[in-house]
Amino acid sequence: MKRLAMMVAVLVLASCSPKSAVIPSDPAHWDQISDRAKHLSDDDRRLLAAYLMRESMGSALAGGKPSIPPGTTIGQAIADQKKFEADLAKQGVEAEILKAKAAAQRATAEAALDNAALVTLVSKSVLPQNIDAERFNDRVNFVIAIQNKTLKDISGVKGTLEFDDMFGTEIKSFSLSIDNGVKAGQIATTSDYGFDVNQFENPDTQIAQTDLAKMKVTFHPEMIVFSDGTKMVTPTDTSAPG
Repeated sequence: MKRLAMMVAVLVLASCSPKSAVIPSDPAHWDQISDRAKHLSDDDRRLLAAYLMRESMGSALAGGKPSIPPGTTIGQAIADQKKFEADLAKQGVEAEILKAKAAAQRATAEAALDNAALVTLVSKSVLPQNIDAERFNDRVNFVIAIQNKTLKDISGVKGTLEFDDMFGTEIKSFSLSIDNGVKAGQIATTSDYGFDVNQFENPDTQIAQTDLAKMKVTFHPEMIVFSDGTKMVTPTDTSAPG
C-alpha cells in the first residue's frame, strides 16, 4: 500500500508538468518517465538523455548503486546537465587558453636558447651498407654546427632535430644530446651523429634519399649546459632546474 501511495503521488505531481515528474533512482524504472519526456522540447530531451547516461555510468562505477538523489525531477536533471555542459565548455576554453600560453612560453624559451646556442644541420651523407665492414644497413651521417653566442663555454646541448618535407609535414624527429663543448663566442662542428636506415621504415628512407634543399630541418632546443654548471631549459623539460 505504501509503495502504491508513493506511485500515485508521483503521478499526481507529474500531471502538472513534464519537468515536475520525479525520476526513479533505480535505472531499471526509468522507463516510467518516458511518456513525460515525450512532451519536452528536443533540446530538453537531449539534456535529459545525457543526464541519465551520465548517471547510469556513475551507477556502474558505484557497483550498480543508484546515483540519482531521491526526489530528483526531470527539470532538476535538465538544469544539472546544462550546468555540467557549461562547466565542461568553460574547462575546454580554459584548456585551450592554457595550451596557447604554454606554446607561447615554449616558443619564447626556444628563442632564448637559440640566441644562446644556434644548432644547425650543415649537411648529411649516406654511407652504403657494407657487410664486410659489419655495416648491415645504410648509415646517414650528420654534420652539425653549434654556434655559442654567449660569453660562457658550453658543455652540451640537448634537443630534437625535426625533418619536414617541403610541404611542412613532419617526416621524423631525432632526439640529440650533443656533448661536444663549444668555447664562448665560437662555432664548433661535429659529425658524431646520425642513424642507421631501416629500409622498412619510409621516414628513414625518405630522409636518406631526399636532398636537404627539399626538406626543412629545425633544431628545437631543450637544454643548454654551461661549463660552470648553469643551465638553460625550456618549460617542458622538467628533468633539471634552470
